[in-house]
Formats: sequence, C-alpha cells, structure tokens
Amino acid sequence: MLAAGLGIVGSLEYVRLVGLRRWDGAVLCTVSLALPFLAWLLPDRLTLSAAGVLFCLAVLPAVLAQDAAHGAGRAARTVFGLVWLPVALSRLVPLADVAVAVCVAVAFADVGGWCGGRALGRRGPLARRLSGLSPAKTWGGLVGSAALAALALWALGEWTPLRWLAVTCGCAVGDLLESMIKRGAGVKDAGRWLPGFGGLLDRIDSLLVTLLLLGVTL
Repeated sequence: MLAAGLGIVGSLEYVRLVGLRRWDGAVLCTVSLALPFLAWLLPDRLTLSAAGVLFCLAVLPAVLAQDAAHGAGRAARTVFGLVWLPVALSRLVPLADVAVAVCVAVAFADVGGWCGGRALGRRGPLARRLSGLSPAKTWGGLVGSAALAALALWALGEWTPLRWLAVTCGCAVGDLLESMIKRGAGVKDAGRWLPGFGGLLDRIDSLLVTLLLLGVTL
C-alpha cells in the first residue's frame, strides 16, 4: 500500500514536470497501483514478458492518438516514468523487513550529504562539484552521505557491502537525476504540498534509484 501510494502521487508530479498528457498519466497511475500488489501476490509472474506488457502500455496512448509530432517523446518519457516510479517502488515488496532499514539508510545518507557538504565541501579537493546539474552537491557531501549510510545500515544490522554501495550510489545519482528533470521543466521543486520540502519526488528521488540498484544486488 505504501509503494502504491507513493507511486501514484509521484506519478502525478512527474506527469506535470515532463508535460505528459492525461492518458499517459493514467497509465503511470494504474501501473503504480497494480504493480506493487502483483509483486506481493504473484511475484513469479513479473518476468521479461511482464516488462513487454508494461512497455506496450506505456506507448499505447501515443500510438492510439497517432501523435506523429510528439509521440516518440511522450512514449519515451512514459517508459522512463514507469521504470523510475512503479517498477522501483515495487521493489519495496520483496525487500520485506529490510525495506525499513533501506529507507532509514537513505534518509541518513541524505542528511550526511548535507552535513558532509557543509563540513568538508568548503575548500580543497572535496569542495569540487559532483555535477553542474546540482551546484550544491560536492564530493565532500558524497563522503558524508556514504559515512552515514554505512552507520545506519550497521546500526540496524543490515549492512552488506553491496547494500551500502547501492544506497550511496542511489542517493548521488537519484538527486542529480531529479535535478536534471526539474531543470528541464524550469522549476525549483517537484511540488509544493510539503511545506519546506517541495513535492514527494523531492523526498524520494534518492530512494527510487537505490531500490532499482538493490534489485540487482539482492
């Protein structure tokens, strides 16, 4: 239920950010609702064939609309949205009890990124930017993020090298990925319904990529 709720709200924000149309958004929201429950009730059915069905669903609105001018872009953005949101969030289901530890570790890593940037990212080699997509993100912040992610996983008894690497890389890539999308949309935040924080995507961007990476490492 948590994965489905996050997926629907995140999809609505994503649709607005990248300029998708109503039926594209309907596909994203429907898959966001259905996929976590399929991962719970019928995990053996989530195979390559299921990925093919998801792909067809993603491109169908543009194809049926005969949108020659913008259809390819719409389909590509919808496919990306499916992977980034419902597919990633459905990974919370097989993680089971580990999911809580992962969510806590991602939250600690985000805090560590801010603390590391303040403490280590002022001068010297660690003050260098990770990317021009987010000027405030430095190598010092990445060090702080990795340190607190390791601490959180260890304290919760869920530390493994691959799990720590997935959280650390997921936080860095996820934040930069959402910054790229928001810059393309010309906005500062994905939404306004969380005072002081922006939208839901601003809070779960790191978690989304982390969950995709954990699908490989588990």
